[in-house]
Amino acid sequence: MKPNIFFLIVDSFRADKISGSENNSIIPNLDYIKKNGVFFDHAISSSDGTILAYAGLFSSKHPFKTGMRSAKLTRLCNTISYFEVLKNYDYNLYGCLPRLAASLEIIPEFENNDEAFLDLFPDTSSKAGEIILKKLEGNMKEPWCFLVHVTNMHFPIKKPKGFEDEKFGSNNYEKQVSAIDAWIGKVLKKIDLEKTLVVITGDHGSYIQSLKNDSLDIDFQDKGEMQMKISKVARLANPWRNSVTAKSVEPKSLESLKMKMFLAREKFNRNKKLKKIKDLNLKPHEIRGLLSQRSNPERFLFDEKIRVPLFMIGSKINQCISISKQVRLIDVFPTICEIVGIPKWEEKVDGISLYPLLENKKMDDLIAYIESTPGVVIETNNVVGIRTDKYKYFRNRYDSDLDIHLFDLENDPFEDDNIAKESKEIVESMECKLQEITNGYSLDDVSYDDETNKQETTEVTNVKQIFKDMGYV
Repeated sequence: MKPNIFFLIVDSFRADKISGSENNSIIPNLDYIKKNGVFFDHAISSSDGTILAYAGLFSSKHPFKTGMRSAKLTRLCNTISYFEVLKNYDYNLYGCLPRLAASLEIIPEFENNDEAFLDLFPDTSSKAGEIILKKLEGNMKEPWCFLVHVTNMHFPIKKPKGFEDEKFGSNNYEKQVSAIDAWIGKVLKKIDLEKTLVVITGDHGSYIQSLKNDSLDIDFQDKGEMQMKISKVARLANPWRNSVTAKSVEPKSLESLKMKMFLAREKFNRNKKLKKIKDLNLKPHEIRGLLSQRSNPERFLFDEKIRVPLFMIGSKINQCISISKQVRLIDVFPTICEIVGIPKWEEKVDGISLYPLLENKKMDDLIAYIESTPGVVIETNNVVGIRTDKYKYFRNRYDSDLDIHLFDLENDPFEDDNIAKESKEIVESMECKLQEITNGYSLDDVSYDDETNKQETTEVTNVKQIFKDMGYV
């Protein structure tokens, strides 16, 4: 019998909040996994948003090859997800994910489809957390793969009950890390690690609008509880909302007015923040974290947004290994397949198995392709790039002469100093590597034939509405 797989995605999970000097949370259970399993400190997501992160993670391909970046947001182009591979090897698929995932072709049909797609923000402290724990008590047919995605750290972040004390973190994000660690402890108690592989990672990272040290205490975080209550009331009170389907089709004029009001409020809030910090001696990474807003047109790929932790423990993994070498989320499923004994997939993918690292063997350095997620409503300056162990490079998606950024990660880990202008040879070298990765593929958004477009207009509208409900613009 092949081992079971418990795969946990923690939305907006930053690697620097789990290790090093930035870790201010209490995480005994994640520390237990570090000491008894494998911890990758530099796992790089393909993107800064969930859908494209899903595309890379579940297909083991660079997102631009999957079609999921298109205006359709949901489709796959000539791509099979790894869930199909698991299914072909007799795995029973179960899930508990945000409602958004129900519309995505890369997400499989689960055995528990009736309860697989939960509210917009499935939180471990809510009913979702109890449903997941209940599922692990033995009512899944083996071998199973249980895919879980929780949103504790997705903005707006609530202050977790029972973890309000400063010892659990200096802000709501760090307190939620402590809270989810406690929940992971409950998960581990219900899992037989002798016959189950546990994988924990993030889909992408997030900015944290809070800064606290010996001399500063700045907190620009949204009030999570209030934001969610306002959003819920607004949805329920919407006269264009269908009470049966919960779908809404507002007049375009009203939608445009609401967007103008939103952008005006965002501009006002940004200016208010700028006044508060203008006389402070803050570093660039501190400023961008504090001033981050939903309406930001700049979708630049700093490590806060794409570097996530990756944990593995259980079947065939029972040793203390901490790996700082760069790996990629597109490598995760090839690694899982090798661990559980599934032969190498015949379809050509970009990810590779990391299993040699688990055996303390050397591997060549891996180049991570990265791309930003486009705005749902607002126009954004999207970028593409690559990250190596030494350098980070990204530039405008459609014009290689715009928005050029280069960072020396060894000497500037916080990416405060853009050295692109004085390091033209390195920029050219990194661009050549980017061109090698994208060779033969257009980076323009994928479009489908008119008939397909007509069939999917309603579906796309609904997906975009879910995105807006979750706070994306």
